[in-house]
Amino acid sequence: MLSQLAKQIFDEVIAWWKKVWFEARLKARLDMIEFENRIEAELERERQAKPIYIEHPIDPVVQTGESKLLGGAMELKAPWYDNGLEPGRPSGEAEASDMDDRP
Repeated sequence: MLSQLAKQIFDEVIAWWKKVWFEARLKARLDMIEFENRIEAELERERQAKPIYIEHPIDPVVQTGESKLLGGAMELKAPWYDNGLEPGRPSGEAEASDMDDRP
């Protein structure tokens, strides 16, 4: 009778320990996955937010006189900006075309 009780208690302790061990490992795995996703998201955010800087060579037709000393034209744009055409705007029209009507 006492040995059955001890065996039952021992089995229950083992089952409880397996459950606790599984939950701890699962939480650690989920925390690691969340950490990796957070790092990837931050790297992607940095990549998308980094501006594109382009310095064009001096154009002798447009730049005459002392303006040549300043160097060529410079262009600074966002990575999602593509040659003056915004996504969803195939014609390249401005965000608010009626801005000239402002008082």
